[in-house]
Amino acid sequence: MSRAKYNEAIGAVLKERRLRLDAEEALAAKTDRETAADRLTADTITRLSAETTALRGIVAALVLAFEGSGRYEDATALRRQILDAGLDLTEEIGTRAHRAGAAPVRRQYTPAEAALRGDLRRAREALGAMEDRCLELQRVNEAQDVMLRRAALVEGSAA
Repeated sequence: MSRAKYNEAIGAVLKERRLRLDAEEALAAKTDRETAADRLTADTITRLSAETTALRGIVAALVLAFEGSGRYEDATALRRQILDAGLDLTEEIGTRAHRAGAAPVRRQYTPAEAALRGDLRRAREALGAMEDRCLELQRVNEAQDVMLRRAALVEGSAA
């Protein structure tokens, strides 16, 4: 083999090797970029998840603050807006409402709610009175039934 052909063959091998190394370096750089992008995406997802959790907690605390201060119309309106947006904060509100050592806030009713509760209480009292009257009538009916049977027995034995 002549020196020129040898140099040409070595040059081709070196060129192929450089191309292969360049391709490997390009692939490594692409993999590094993709890994960095994946890491950034994961960090963004984690950050957004933490922010969402924090915002859900803030809204739950706001609902409880409205209820605690007697602003039930505002709390109800906020709950409806949250539900209309497709969010369910029941768990967050429940978690914050029953913290260890915290006494539940006494419910303050709006005038309309208080009127409804009063109507309900009066209806329950009337129902209780009606039940008592029905039980009394049942006892009277049973006593009359016993008296009528005895009278029928006395008449039957006298005849």
